[in-house]
Amino acid sequence: MRSRASLIKASTFGVLLMPAFAFAQGPVSQLGIKGSYNEYSYDSDISQIDDSKDRLPSVGAFYNYGNKLTSQGGFIYQAGIEANYGEKDDNELRDARGEIDLGFRAPLDNNLHADFIAGAGYDWTRFEPDAGNGLETRTTNKSPFAKLGLGLTHHGQSMTTRFETGARYSLDAETKIRVENVGSETLDMKNKANPYAELTFLWNNREGALPISASVYYERTNYQLDDSDMLTANTKLKSDEVGLKLGMLF
Repeated sequence: MRSRASLIKASTFGVLLMPAFAFAQGPVSQLGIKGSYNEYSYDSDISQIDDSKDRLPSVGAFYNYGNKLTSQGGFIYQAGIEANYGEKDDNELRDARGEIDLGFRAPLDNNLHADFIAGAGYDWTRFEPDAGNGLETRTTNKSPFAKLGLGLTHHGQSMTTRFETGARYSLDAETKIRVENVGSETLDMKNKANPYAELTFLWNNREGALPISASVYYERTNYQLDDSDMLTANTKLKSDEVGLKLGMLF
Protein backbone atom coordinates (compact mmCIF):
# COMPACT_ATOMS: atom_id res chain seq x y z
CA MET A 1 0.00 0.00 0.00
CA ARG A 2 2.81 2.38 0.89
CA SER A 3 4.52 1.70 -2.47
CA ARG A 4 1.24 2.26 -4.28
CA ALA A 5 0.62 5.53 -2.41
CA SER A 6 4.15 6.70 -3.20
CA LEU A 7 3.66 5.84 -6.86
CA ILE A 8 0.41 7.83 -6.97
CA LYS A 9 2.10 10.84 -5.35
CA ALA A 10 5.03 10.67 -7.74
CA SER A 11 2.72 10.40 -10.74
CA THR A 12 0.65 13.35 -9.54
CA PHE A 13 3.80 15.42 -9.02
CA GLY A 14 4.99 14.51 -12.49
CA VAL A 15 1.69 15.56 -14.07
CA LEU A 16 1.82 18.90 -12.24
CA LEU A 17 5.34 19.51 -13.53
CA MET A 18 4.53 18.65 -17.15
CA PRO A 19 3.09 22.07 -18.11
CA ALA A 20 6.08 23.89 -16.62
CA PHE A 21 8.53 21.58 -18.38
CA ALA A 22 6.63 21.90 -21.65
CA PHE A 23 6.69 25.68 -21.37
CA ALA A 24 10.39 25.73 -20.55
CA GLN A 25 11.35 23.55 -23.50
CA GLY A 26 8.66 23.80 -26.14
CA PRO A 27 7.70 26.43 -28.72
CA VAL A 28 5.58 29.41 -27.71
CA SER A 29 3.92 32.35 -29.44
CA GLN A 30 5.16 35.87 -28.72
CA LEU A 31 2.94 38.84 -29.60
CA GLY A 32 3.78 42.45 -28.94
CA ILE A 33 4.26 46.07 -29.91
CA LYS A 34 7.40 48.01 -30.76
CA GLY A 35 8.64 51.55 -31.07
CA SER A 36 11.80 52.80 -32.74
CA TYR A 37 13.81 55.84 -33.69
CA ASN A 38 15.26 55.88 -37.21
CA GLU A 39 18.00 58.09 -38.64
CA TYR A 40 18.47 58.11 -42.41
CA SER A 41 21.81 59.42 -43.72
CA TYR A 42 22.11 60.31 -47.41
CA ASP A 43 25.56 60.69 -48.92
CA SER A 44 26.27 61.46 -52.56
CA ASP A 45 29.10 62.79 -54.72
CA ILE A 46 26.54 64.49 -56.95
CA SER A 47 27.14 68.21 -56.51
CA GLN A 48 23.49 69.14 -57.10
CA ILE A 49 22.32 67.03 -54.14
CA ASP A 50 23.18 67.95 -50.57
CA ASP A 51 24.05 65.29 -48.02
CA SER A 52 21.29 65.05 -45.44
CA LYS A 53 19.98 63.31 -42.34
CA ASP A 54 16.31 62.61 -41.58
CA ARG A 55 15.12 61.47 -38.15
CA LEU A 56 11.87 59.57 -37.96
CA PRO A 57 10.11 57.74 -35.08
CA SER A 58 7.97 54.69 -35.88
CA VAL A 59 5.59 52.28 -34.14
CA GLY A 60 4.63 48.73 -35.05
CA ALA A 61 3.73 45.20 -34.02
CA PHE A 62 5.41 41.79 -34.17
CA TYR A 63 4.62 38.09 -33.82
CA ASN A 64 7.06 35.20 -33.31
CA TYR A 65 6.64 31.46 -32.90
CA GLY A 66 9.40 29.12 -31.74
CA ASN A 67 11.57 28.01 -28.83
CA LYS A 68 14.44 30.50 -29.12
CA LEU A 69 13.54 32.06 -25.75
CA THR A 70 12.42 28.91 -23.94
CA SER A 71 14.61 25.98 -25.00
CA GLN A 72 17.22 24.77 -22.48
CA GLY A 73 19.46 23.22 -25.14
CA GLY A 74 19.68 21.53 -28.50
CA PHE A 75 17.88 22.55 -31.69
CA ILE A 76 16.28 26.02 -31.59
CA TYR A 77 14.10 27.80 -34.12
CA GLN A 78 11.86 30.81 -34.57
CA ALA A 79 9.63 32.22 -37.33
CA GLY A 80 8.37 35.77 -37.13
CA ILE A 81 6.80 38.74 -38.87
CA GLU A 82 6.76 42.45 -38.03
CA ALA A 83 5.52 45.73 -39.51
CA ASN A 84 6.20 49.42 -38.71
CA TYR A 85 4.88 52.83 -39.62
CA GLY A 86 6.42 56.25 -39.05
CA GLU A 87 5.55 59.82 -39.98
CA LYS A 88 7.14 63.20 -39.29
CA ASP A 89 7.08 66.52 -41.19
CA ASP A 90 5.46 64.91 -44.25
CA ASN A 91 8.11 62.16 -44.28
CA GLU A 92 6.49 58.71 -44.20
CA LEU A 93 8.03 55.30 -43.58
CA ARG A 94 6.48 51.84 -43.92
CA ASP A 95 8.41 48.62 -43.55
CA ALA A 96 7.79 44.92 -42.99
CA ARG A 97 9.90 41.82 -42.45
CA GLY A 98 9.43 38.06 -42.45
CA GLU A 99 12.20 35.93 -40.95
CA ILE A 100 13.03 32.31 -40.06
CA ASP A 101 15.89 31.36 -37.69
CA LEU A 102 17.38 27.90 -37.17
CA GLY A 103 20.17 27.10 -34.76
CA PHE A 104 21.74 25.12 -31.97
CA ARG A 105 22.01 25.91 -28.24
CA ALA A 106 25.10 24.52 -26.49
CA PRO A 107 25.57 24.56 -22.69
CA LEU A 108 28.41 26.55 -21.14
CA ASP A 109 27.30 25.74 -17.57
CA ASN A 110 24.04 24.79 -15.85
CA ASN A 111 22.24 28.05 -16.68
CA LEU A 112 24.29 29.68 -19.45
CA HIS A 113 24.13 28.59 -23.10
CA ALA A 114 25.75 29.69 -26.37
CA ASP A 115 23.54 30.01 -29.44
CA PHE A 116 24.56 29.58 -33.08
CA ILE A 117 21.98 30.98 -35.50
CA ALA A 118 21.49 30.82 -39.28
CA GLY A 119 18.43 32.23 -40.97
CA ALA A 120 16.78 33.83 -43.95
CA GLY A 121 14.05 36.35 -44.61
CA TYR A 122 12.64 39.17 -46.68
CA ASP A 123 12.66 42.95 -46.05
CA TRP A 124 10.29 45.48 -47.61
CA THR A 125 10.64 49.23 -47.03
CA ARG A 126 8.83 52.24 -48.50
CA PHE A 127 10.16 55.73 -47.74
CA GLU A 128 8.27 58.82 -48.91
CA PRO A 129 10.33 61.91 -48.09
CA ASP A 130 9.13 65.48 -48.23
CA ALA A 131 10.87 66.68 -51.38
CA GLY A 132 9.46 70.19 -51.19
CA ASN A 133 7.69 72.22 -53.90
CA GLY A 134 4.75 69.83 -53.70
CA LEU A 135 6.78 67.12 -55.46
CA GLU A 136 5.90 63.58 -54.32
CA THR A 137 8.71 61.01 -54.33
CA ARG A 138 8.69 57.38 -53.25
CA THR A 139 11.51 54.88 -52.76
CA THR A 140 10.59 51.20 -52.33
CA ASN A 141 13.25 48.66 -51.38
CA LYS A 142 12.80 44.89 -51.60
CA SER A 143 15.50 42.59 -50.26
CA PRO A 144 15.79 38.87 -49.55
CA PHE A 145 18.52 38.23 -46.99
CA ALA A 146 20.59 35.55 -45.31
CA LYS A 147 21.44 35.81 -41.62
CA LEU A 148 24.17 34.62 -39.25
CA GLY A 149 24.16 35.29 -35.52
CA LEU A 150 25.68 34.34 -32.17
CA GLY A 151 23.88 34.51 -28.85
CA LEU A 152 24.16 33.99 -25.10
CA THR A 153 21.13 32.79 -23.12
CA HIS A 154 20.89 32.67 -19.33
CA HIS A 155 17.96 30.84 -17.71
CA GLY A 156 17.22 31.95 -14.14
CA GLN A 157 14.48 30.75 -11.80
CA SER A 158 12.00 33.40 -12.90
CA MET A 159 13.82 35.36 -15.63
CA THR A 160 15.59 34.54 -18.88
CA THR A 161 18.17 36.94 -20.33
CA ARG A 162 19.29 36.61 -23.94
CA PHE A 163 21.72 38.60 -26.10
CA GLU A 164 22.14 38.08 -29.83
CA THR A 165 24.31 39.83 -32.39
CA GLY A 166 25.10 39.17 -36.01
CA ALA A 167 24.41 40.40 -39.53
CA ARG A 168 21.74 40.16 -42.20
CA TYR A 169 23.26 40.02 -45.69
CA SER A 170 21.03 41.40 -48.44
CA LEU A 171 20.83 39.34 -51.64
CA ASP A 172 19.64 40.56 -55.06
CA ALA A 173 18.02 43.62 -53.54
CA GLU A 174 16.32 46.18 -55.71
CA THR A 175 14.91 49.66 -55.29
CA LYS A 176 12.13 51.38 -57.21
CA ILE A 177 12.29 55.17 -57.36
CA ARG A 178 9.13 57.03 -58.35
CA VAL A 179 8.87 60.78 -58.88
CA GLU A 180 5.49 62.38 -59.47
CA ASN A 181 4.91 63.58 -63.06
CA VAL A 182 8.35 62.29 -64.03
CA GLY A 183 8.12 58.48 -63.91
CA SER A 184 9.67 55.56 -62.11
CA GLU A 185 12.70 53.31 -62.46
CA THR A 186 13.72 50.03 -60.81
CA LEU A 187 17.42 49.62 -60.02
CA ASP A 188 19.52 46.81 -58.58
CA MET A 189 21.22 47.30 -55.23
CA LYS A 190 24.59 46.05 -54.08
CA ASN A 191 24.64 43.12 -51.66
CA LYS A 192 25.40 44.52 -48.22
CA ALA A 193 26.03 43.22 -44.68
CA ASN A 194 23.69 44.85 -42.16
CA PRO A 195 24.70 44.38 -38.49
CA TYR A 196 22.22 44.02 -35.63
CA ALA A 197 22.18 43.42 -31.88
CA GLU A 198 19.30 42.64 -29.48
CA LEU A 199 19.05 42.21 -25.70
CA THR A 200 15.90 40.45 -24.42
CA PHE A 201 14.50 39.89 -20.92
CA LEU A 202 11.75 37.35 -20.24
CA TRP A 203 10.03 37.57 -16.86
CA ASN A 204 7.70 35.10 -15.10
CA ASN A 205 9.10 32.13 -17.00
CA ARG A 206 7.32 29.67 -14.72
CA GLU A 207 4.05 27.78 -14.52
CA GLY A 208 0.99 29.81 -13.51
CA ALA A 209 2.50 33.21 -14.35
CA LEU A 210 2.02 35.47 -17.35
CA PRO A 211 5.34 35.58 -19.26
CA ILE A 212 6.28 39.13 -20.32
CA SER A 213 9.22 40.09 -22.54
CA ALA A 214 11.10 43.31 -23.22
CA SER A 215 13.86 43.86 -25.80
CA VAL A 216 16.13 46.69 -26.83
CA TYR A 217 17.72 46.43 -30.26
CA TYR A 218 19.89 48.18 -32.83
CA GLU A 219 19.97 47.66 -36.60
CA ARG A 220 21.92 49.26 -39.43
CA THR A 221 20.79 48.95 -43.04
CA ASN A 222 23.05 49.99 -45.91
CA TYR A 223 21.75 50.82 -49.38
CA GLN A 224 23.91 51.42 -52.45
CA LEU A 225 22.99 51.27 -56.12
CA ASP A 226 24.71 48.53 -58.10
CA ASP A 227 25.63 50.80 -61.02
CA SER A 228 28.95 51.58 -62.63
CA ASP A 229 27.82 55.08 -63.60
CA MET A 230 29.92 57.64 -61.71
CA LEU A 231 26.80 59.63 -60.83
CA THR A 232 25.28 56.77 -58.86
CA ALA A 233 28.21 54.57 -57.85
CA ASN A 234 29.00 56.78 -54.87
CA THR A 235 25.42 57.46 -53.80
CA LYS A 236 24.63 55.77 -50.48
CA LEU A 237 21.75 55.66 -48.03
CA LYS A 238 22.24 54.40 -44.48
CA SER A 239 19.56 53.71 -41.86
CA ASP A 240 20.31 53.42 -38.12
CA GLU A 241 17.41 52.13 -36.01
CA VAL A 242 17.21 51.87 -32.22
CA GLY A 243 14.05 50.41 -30.73
CA LEU A 244 12.13 48.77 -27.90
CA LYS A 245 9.85 45.73 -28.05
CA LEU A 246 7.28 44.73 -25.43
CA GLY A 247 5.47 41.41 -25.69
CA MET A 248 3.81 38.51 -23.95
CA LEU A 249 4.18 34.77 -24.48
CA PHE A 250 1.37 32.24 -24.71
